[in-house]
Amino acid sequence: MTKASLPKYVYADRGYVRFIRRSRAQSVMMKEKPGTPEFWNHYNELLKGREPVLSKRNFESLILSYFESDAFKKLKPRTKADYQKYIGHIRTIWGAKDPQKIETQHIYELHRANADRWRQANYLVQVMVVLMNHARLIGFLKKEHGNPAKGIPLFKQESDGWAPWPDDVRAEFEDLATPRARLVYELCIGTGQRIGDIVKMRWGQIKDGAYDVTQGKTDKPLWIPLTDRLRTYLATVEKKGMTVITDDKGRPVRYEIVAKDMRKVKAAMKHPEATTYVTHGLRKNATIELYQSGCDDEMVKAVTGHSGVEMLKKYGGQIRQRELATRAQNARNLMEQNKPGT
Repeated sequence: MTKASLPKYVYADRGYVRFIRRSRAQSVMMKEKPGTPEFWNHYNELLKGREPVLSKRNFESLILSYFESDAFKKLKPRTKADYQKYIGHIRTIWGAKDPQKIETQHIYELHRANADRWRQANYLVQVMVVLMNHARLIGFLKKEHGNPAKGIPLFKQESDGWAPWPDDVRAEFEDLATPRARLVYELCIGTGQRIGDIVKMRWGQIKDGAYDVTQGKTDKPLWIPLTDRLRTYLATVEKKGMTVITDDKGRPVRYEIVAKDMRKVKAAMKHPEATTYVTHGLRKNATIELYQSGCDDEMVKAVTGHSGVEMLKKYGGQIRQRELATRAQNARNLMEQNKPGT
């Protein structure tokens, strides 16, 4: 479907078409197939500045309404992309169904049917909670129905997440890494930030020996002093463009390019498990190093931006417990030494 085949003000958008008329502040998703009588009827109504009321109460209409909502429009681009992916799955299986006829057991069955991919299964339930809440807002569900997606027990993560890179893997990677892959590695270790923020890092965000960033995922502003190691390494990096990580011509690079760089280096390594360690694991390495340096939870959060202790437990693991226990017992020893008569 090309713009040339569509009428004025109509553009292709996410498998459908969208009517956009900026002079009237109109932006409306059209579910009708272009060229059909239903499409032209809708199009003519929009030209007159009117949006017809949804005629059918089904998931197709619910999804289109949600995509037009302020709640969806305010989401971060990455979150929008994730929602569109999982909502697309719901649209495929339940598009023609009435939301009022979807009960808790149906969503539970959907969740269980995807048990072999626990993260995706949990996300489907979370997206259903959002959709069914929107259904109540637009009158597709009555108040007494409640939200049938709420209360479904999610699958628990079986591990502590992505593993930190062992010393031998790190050493070999440092020896073999290409300049761009090594730069990504050093930035992840040195700042403890997510790869999404690392890829977007600009030289202008590095001032007075610190990295000034607002995290893309959380909107949390952070000011992070550079480690001596990272400051020394960045002094050797040529400033080719506005971003720290660039292509050969100084242009910003996408996450997919960086991920490919990292995988290529690991594939060339001799370590038998090198390819199992992902870039996000370096964020856990940074967290562990902070604990090993004697930092408490608040100090670690000030660098990594983790929002709560539960996430710190996940990232710090046993290292966090050992360091805190050591400090606690040392405090007891000091108390004993200061007691009268000892």
